[in-house]
Amino acid sequence: MTSAVQIQYRRGTSTQIAAFTGAQGELVVDTTNNRLVVQDGATAGGFAAAKLSEVVGTIQSSGGGTVAVSGTAVTLGEPGGMLNKFRNGTMDIWQRGTGPITVTTSGAYTADGWIVVPTGASVTAAQAGGRLTTKNSLQITGATSVSDLAVKQRIESFVAAAFCSQTVTVQAQVYNGTGGAITPTLTVKHAGSQDVWSSPVTDVSAVNLQSCANGSWTQLAYAFAANAASYNGLEIGFDFGSSLGANTKSVQLTELDIRVTPGAAAGLVSNPPPVELRPVATELAIAQRYYQVYSGLGVGLIINSSAAGGSFIFGTQMRSAPTLSSGAFAVGGGSAGTFASTGVTANGFGYYNSANNWTAGNTLALSVSASAEL
Repeated sequence: MTSAVQIQYRRGTSTQIAAFTGAQGELVVDTTNNRLVVQDGATAGGFAAAKLSEVVGTIQSSGGGTVAVSGTAVTLGEPGGMLNKFRNGTMDIWQRGTGPITVTTSGAYTADGWIVVPTGASVTAAQAGGRLTTKNSLQITGATSVSDLAVKQRIESFVAAAFCSQTVTVQAQVYNGTGGAITPTLTVKHAGSQDVWSSPVTDVSAVNLQSCANGSWTQLAYAFAANAASYNGLEIGFDFGSSLGANTKSVQLTELDIRVTPGAAAGLVSNPPPVELRPVATELAIAQRYYQVYSGLGVGLIINSSAAGGSFIFGTQMRSAPTLSSGAFAVGGGSAGTFASTGVTANGFGYYNSANNWTAGNTLALSVSASAEL
């Protein structure tokens, strides 16, 4: 070789680097894994660069689909990407309102797709700021007597079928605002029969994820062998234990991703694939397969003073015929009353109303929420 100037960056083992917070833009070398780590001046451990053998990406194919690349393995993916099988992993879609939403111990959907289940007492859920590449997160604030908190998503059978007997990596960014270090756990279950969750089967039981320091974001990532029966539907749950036992304690989640990762070793993952962050319009269309809400739509006609009706077509076909929660009122006079539905399908429904004192010929405005959640 010709003579050259030798440059050496600051370096250390993976354990030493995990505890190190360098200056913003500083590069350090992980001598255990032989990789560069970028520091941001705030995050302990920094951000490790992927090796070529670990890269999972997408390449546009001539047929409009994608090719997933993992090491030397190349597999055809779905058109337009969609490697990430979570819906609303960026916490951008909040059709039930951005909160604060009170969630009792029965559990409830909050941000679209995400179920919050506290034990011991109610918690509150609300939209909060995101982290770096995301604008939003799901923030859950605890209360006295909260002894456990789980956040989970159920992935529909048709989507989860891609996981059957595959190595799957799940990841999330978590902000710890509890006042002390926490170690969340991961639980994975599959439905006992297609999209029926009355008797789920546990595949991964409360395994420890990465430790989360207080007052900072931590990337959680874990790879597991998915059960061959994942085609029935898969439930991914993050559990935060008793760490939210006061109304001053909170956690935030965003940048969630779950995908097939051929060749990945089962267990904790230090360098997961880059998160697939889909456009908000795409996420809304996916979310509306399971839940839709509309308000004040002029879609019906008042027939006479005591009868009105109409039909409604959903903007997105739903997963199944939904459960409706609705109300109707006349534009131009008359009392509101409660509507009755008929012919409810995944595509839409008919409705009628028999409230009195309406004026024939006026239009009828409808407010409705439709749920086909898992």
